[in-house]
Amino acid sequence: MNPKLREWIWFANLKGIITRKKNELLELFGTPDSIYEADAVALAKTGILSRENIDAILSVEARKTVDETMEKIALNNIDVITLEDNTYPELLKNIADPPVCLYVRGDIRRDEISIGVVGSRRASGYGLSTTRKISSELAEYGICVISGMARGIDTAAHQGALSSGGRTVAVFGCGLDVVYPPENRRLMERIIGNGAVVSEYPPGTIPAPHHFPVRNRIVSGMSIGVLVVEAGEKSGSLITAQLALEQGRDVYALPGNVISINSRGTNKLIQDGAKLVTSVDDIIDEIRWYKNFKKNIVINLNDYKNRKKIPDSLDAEEQSVIEMLSVEPLQIDEIHSRLSIEIQILHRVLLSLEMKGLIRREPGGKYVVQI
Repeated sequence: MNPKLREWIWFANLKGIITRKKNELLELFGTPDSIYEADAVALAKTGILSRENIDAILSVEARKTVDETMEKIALNNIDVITLEDNTYPELLKNIADPPVCLYVRGDIRRDEISIGVVGSRRASGYGLSTTRKISSELAEYGICVISGMARGIDTAAHQGALSSGGRTVAVFGCGLDVVYPPENRRLMERIIGNGAVVSEYPPGTIPAPHHFPVRNRIVSGMSIGVLVVEAGEKSGSLITAQLALEQGRDVYALPGNVISINSRGTNKLIQDGAKLVTSVDDIIDEIRWYKNFKKNIVINLNDYKNRKKIPDSLDAEEQSVIEMLSVEPLQIDEIHSRLSIEIQILHRVLLSLEMKGLIRREPGGKYVVQI
């Protein structure tokens, strides 16, 4: 363990000082412990700190709080990777404002080739099934899939990668001791087993709206390119796409129905020059200069057996419900919250799947797959 880890965590968690300014301070002082030991005069001489910034650095309260954070890290089996560690992801280190510390559960790799996959939380059946397919095929090429474990497209991206036995990384907008959304607890454990969950926020940090646009720079920063699947005109996924462009990453977009609200953002990205993607081959063709990608298929046997038994005759909505229930049993309101289809249509889909013998409704009201 880094003997100066306490100072790194203290420095990373200082309030009111933007990450870019923290990186400037590291260039000036060399290490966080030098900043920790500096007095007000030395800090003021940098010329980049406000009075409030200096007060934050000298705050006794901040120095006490770091001990609580260290205890939470140990209690939750969280690893901490600092900017000076050899395991810090190389691509992320080279963005304009890399996180000072990364909190990690699982296995993060320094030089891993990764593609970010992001999109709407209220995705359509088309968006979910296409995301799972492309993410699964990226994993078959040995490419790590990075997303944010949010509802909708993010969840489908992680599920797709895992279904092929591939690696996937989820970037959180909260502490790693907080499962968000809560229904993804089981998915989180699967991700940790075949990749990692990552955050720049210390344990105990609750999800907050302003955290998610900030964490998006990590999704794009760890990736060589970002695929956007279904995004409205003001979607957070478009923020990720913009960050990717600023970081010099490729941006790919899945075309969608021109009258769908969820497709306005992705179709606009294509108009503005994003690579149109209809299959995984469109992405592989763009990144062959990294290496000669070849499929290396390692499929989870249970997932494979389940997929082989799903009839080809299912429509997109039925397929999405089956894939969702293959991960965990769900109540109808839980299914409805993750699929952007009308409740009447969902009732029809569930009834159809029950009549086909593919799912059943348990006494507690949860639907489970029977395949």
